Order: sequence, then structure tokens, then C-alpha cells
Amino acid sequence: MEPTQQGSAVSTAATARSLSLARRLLGGAGRASMLAYDLAPAVEAEAIAHGLSQAGQLMVAGIPVDGCPATTWDQSPMRVRFDVIKEAPEWSVRITSCAVHLLGVLEWLSDEVRDHYLAEAGLDPRLVEVASAPGGRLGVIRTDRVLVHDCTGVTPIEFAALIDRSADGSVRIDSFPDVEEERSAREVLGQLTPSVVGELLDAGRAGWGGATIVSERPVGGCPHTAGQVFYIDIDSTGLTVMEAGATVTTVTVLSFERPVTSTEDLAGGIRQLLESAVAAQRAS
Repeated sequence: MEPTQQGSAVSTAATARSLSLARRLLGGAGRASMLAYDLAPAVEAEAIAHGLSQAGQLMVAGIPVDGCPATTWDQSPMRVRFDVIKEAPEWSVRITSCAVHLLGVLEWLSDEVRDHYLAEAGLDPRLVEVASAPGGRLGVIRTDRVLVHDCTGVTPIEFAALIDRSADGSVRIDSFPDVEEERSAREVLGQLTPSVVGELLDAGRAGWGGATIVSERPVGGCPHTAGQVFYIDIDSTGLTVMEAGATVTTVTVLSFERPVTSTEDLAGGIRQLLESAVAAQRAS
């Protein structure tokens, strides 16, 4: 999916959504890849795990692979390109929903320092599993900013802005939905009938403020998807919906009034969207 950018300015709501997306992707969602562009710019390390530490550091774990310097280099920190690509939570089609890209410096940790991190509470279990495997390595990537690619276009974000700190100064590394929660969240959305979703999208086309059309493009997809609606992303800030019409494919963001933090909150957020859309249509 290659959406078009609507307008030159990024709204506050869009920025909040981009921040949330970046936190989720760097926190462990999606499929990560990495390459050492100074050493082997065409050789990617793909079998890696990633996540954020309690200190807000971007962590990666992998197994050394011959011919892949990104996984074997240990003489000094090296410059890397790091990418995370996430697909939509759909089962019948494959749609790339969003991605994060960054250039940074990777330092593989010594075994002693690695074990210290592995003992840290809250570290992503997939990071622990890969780093604890025979030959497993754990590294830290340091960067100044990331680029978020999604249906609204490209948003640059300072890495420091992604670190969400609680009132006591501790780093919050959890975000909704995580990998397991996304499955449950998609099941919640599966309970909505096509007519109900259609009402929300119709309200957006009629000017309802809870919906923002972020992309419209001529139909160019597979014929079997025509007339269907797909959920491109489920996020704490809202839902991203793609409607494959007869002549145009439209991507719309349905924004919650307040962030949702659980599947139960999601059900409430959907009710709020429906109530707001009905009220707007009655007032028009």
C-alpha cells in the first residue's frame, strides 16, 4: 500500500498516532531486519528479535550467521540500518500497514553485560529467547531519530520523544496492543457488521470529525477484494480502515476520543465512535 499524503502539515492527532506506532514497532511488533551498510550493504540480518529495555534502549538479539557482518562483527560499534515492517491484522489478505526505519550505531554486548540485561524484568520474551540460545547475542542500537511510514505518509520523530516516562521517571515500555492483544483486538472488530462499519465511513465522508480520510487512490488491487473493508491497523489512538470501492480505494482513520489501553477499553472506544457518528448524522 502506497498512500498519498493529505496536506503538508501533520496534525496533533496524526503526530500522536505516529508516536504510538513507533513505540509499538520498536517495542517488538512487526518483522525486523538490519544491515551493516559500511561492511555489506546488500546483506540483511532478518532472523532477529527486537524490543525496548526498561531504560528505554532499543535492543536486538540474533545468532551469528556467516557472511552477515551485522550479526558477526564485534571489533567495535558499527553503523547499521534497522527496519521494522508490520502487516495488517487480516487473515485473508496481506497488506503492509506501517514501518519504521532508522540509521544508528549497533554495539553487541559482552556475555557478562548480556546476562545482566537478560535478568532485567520486563524484557521482551523473544529477545530473551534468542539471546539465550547457543551463540545468541544481545545488542543495543543508538539513534537520534526514526522515520515512521504509514497511511498518512512519512513522519520523522526524535528517538527521545518515543521514550514514555511515568511520573516517577521510570520508562514505560508497554503499549497497546502488543502481539497477543492484537489478535484479541481483531476479534473484537470482527463482531462489527459490515453495515455498522459502513455507517462510520459514510459519516466520515459526510464531515464527521471522528473520521479522517488520509488516502484515496484508483483501484489497482486484486478483483476479489473489491467491495470489502479491511482493518489496516488497531492502535490505542484509533482504527485505520481500508475500503476497497468499485473505482477508488480509501483509507480512513477513526480516532478515539481518548487512548484505549486494553481490549475492554477498545470495545468502549468503538461504542464511543458509533455514538459520536450517529449524533453527528442527526445534527446534520
